[in-house]
Amino acid sequence: MAYVWEPRWEPYTVEVDGIKIRTCRDKTTGMIACPICIHAASKCLDLSKEPRDYNYENSFFFSPTDLIIHIREYHFRGKNAKILREKLAETAKRRH
Repeated sequence: MAYVWEPRWEPYTVEVDGIKIRTCRDKTTGMIACPICIHAASKCLDLSKEPRDYNYENSFFFSPTDLIIHIREYHFRGKNAKILREKLAETAKRRH
C-alpha cells in the first residue's frame, strides 16, 4: 500500500458554464488541481518559474464543476479575493 502520491501533471483546460481555466491534471488518477493553490503556471503549464515565497496548498478535484466552485467560494470570496481580482484585471489589460 502506498502512502505517498507523486502526481504526473499534464496541462488541462477546464470549461464549465462558459468559464475556461488552464490548470494541471494528474495522468494517473485524473484528479484536477486548483491552478491557484498549486501554482499551475510553474507546475505543468511552463509559463513561469516556481516562486520562492508562494504559499502552496493541495486542492485536488475529480470534476471540473467542483474546481469552479472551489475557486469561486475560496479564492474570489476568501482572503485572496482582492489580490486575485487585481491580477485578473492586470492580465485583461495586457491582452487588449
